[in-house]
Amino acid sequence: MSNRETEYDVAVVGSGLAGSILSACLARNGAKVVLIDAGSHPKFTIGESTIPFTSMMMRLMAERYGVPEIKHLATFEGVYANITTQCGIKRNFGFAYHRENKPQDPAERTHFQIPKILNTENHYFRQDVDSWMLAVAVKYGASVRQQQPVEDVDIDSAGVTVTLARGTTLRARYIVDASGYRSVLATKLSLREEPTRFRHHSRTLFNHFVGVRPFDQVGQQETRFPSRWHQGTLHHLFPGGWMWIIPFDNHARATNPLCSVGIQLDPRVHPKPDCPPAEEFDRFLGRYPDIAAQFTQARPVRSWVSTERLQYSSRQTVGYRWCLTSHAAGFIDPLFSRGMSNTMETLHALCHRLLDAISDDDFSTERFAHMQDLEQGLLDFNDELVANAYIAFGDWNLWNAWFRVWALGQIIATLEVTRVYAKFLDSRDTAALEPLEHAWWRGKVIPDRSPYAPLLELLREVNEACQAVAAGQLDAKAAADSINDRLARSDVVPPVFGLDDPDRQCVDASVLGMLSVLRWAKKVPPAEIGSLVHEGFTLFMKKRLAKGEFELAEEFKHLVAGWPVVGRRLRVPHSAKS
Repeated sequence: MSNRETEYDVAVVGSGLAGSILSACLARNGAKVVLIDAGSHPKFTIGESTIPFTSMMMRLMAERYGVPEIKHLATFEGVYANITTQCGIKRNFGFAYHRENKPQDPAERTHFQIPKILNTENHYFRQDVDSWMLAVAVKYGASVRQQQPVEDVDIDSAGVTVTLARGTTLRARYIVDASGYRSVLATKLSLREEPTRFRHHSRTLFNHFVGVRPFDQVGQQETRFPSRWHQGTLHHLFPGGWMWIIPFDNHARATNPLCSVGIQLDPRVHPKPDCPPAEEFDRFLGRYPDIAAQFTQARPVRSWVSTERLQYSSRQTVGYRWCLTSHAAGFIDPLFSRGMSNTMETLHALCHRLLDAISDDDFSTERFAHMQDLEQGLLDFNDELVANAYIAFGDWNLWNAWFRVWALGQIIATLEVTRVYAKFLDSRDTAALEPLEHAWWRGKVIPDRSPYAPLLELLREVNEACQAVAAGQLDAKAAADSINDRLARSDVVPPVFGLDDPDRQCVDASVLGMLSVLRWAKKVPPAEIGSLVHEGFTLFMKKRLAKGEFELAEEFKHLVAGWPVVGRRLRVPHSAKS
């Protein structure tokens, strides 16, 4: 019997969310797909916190490619009702600034509240979510090869030969590598840039814990924010790095006692010590008393992961019959949860190109040239975003200003994708999706006559200010004052969010606040920005209560579960959580 297997249209390497979503979409639309992985599920994976833009891209993928299951991933309630009860809820991005050996000052805290009228985000318990998505790909016809590492890839004029462990070979017309740093294609084709072009430097130390106390219960407590710290992704910030705390046990119906914890450190500021990871973690806690207070009864439940510098890049992400995507193409940092966001953008752009190439039997590199520009632009934009944030970590005033610039970008990008999604649902015309193919956040160059030129110019000025601070050419407080002044003078900053007020700690908008934004959008900003803000909000709200769009009954259950007496029957018994 020959070891050579059936020929496939596409071989996808890596069965995480990226590989499984792509495989499901391709298979659902008639492609013959094989999904290959060196390991098997369940897997311990980082990338657990979602953002509104990512969730909207998932909704768009579900509708465009006819895979409704992907829409379940787009809200906390959808995951809880259809996938797993092991995930956590995300109602905010919380940032607390720390100084060594001092209590955390409540005046140095910022909150980005996810509006209730939008949707509820997720803390994914990846081992459950990824395994479920793999099953969805199988449901639509993808073949799966688990625990079969790819040992070699050969590309010729007719296709791709993939050699697996034990000598088995597969034949495909195209290969997508959605694995990670150890990408077989990056190695085979010598694609890694050495050294990487990225400005940003960080290493990581992470684990899952039980017994982590909510930040709401330590230090100086407060009630100023619309949701509790424990109901969101908490970022502890300090010069040279940050710590994430991502709880899965943060709602009334929780069944998972775990909490994801990790520290990102600039090795130029915090060199890796010659000691075990657990000892380094304890040393870190010893410098920050209000972080340590969260861990007085906590213990890790997995083996520690400790790395050297995380950043890597590829000189090329597309070639004849191949594409690197997701973390195979490059990686920056988990800050701001943009890794999954970039992944969904690239999958959305890649999938229809692959389906067209299969239909035409034309896999020329030119057909996929846009993917190279898109992926590299997204990575470069994220590198600039994170590198500037780390510079800002060195001074509270600068961070407070940079937080507002980041928040503005979040708001504008989310409005863009909600507008596109609503228009596509109404028309089913893929031409409505064109703005996402050439999004303003794709790269550093400001296009001629771009409606987003004022926003891009603001980002350019802020980037220059941060780099001047890093070079010692500008005082951090002076840079912060300059950024705040720029925000106050800008006609693309909706006033209701308080982004132009450095004393306002919470970025939030009530229903009445959003009505104020709509009035502003008609009168103040450039016409294109005003139209984006107005349509992004109003068109999406027309879909918010539409049948099949959101798990409204599940939303009500989670609301009631938090009520002291009435919600008791909906809550999970304490014994079931342990």
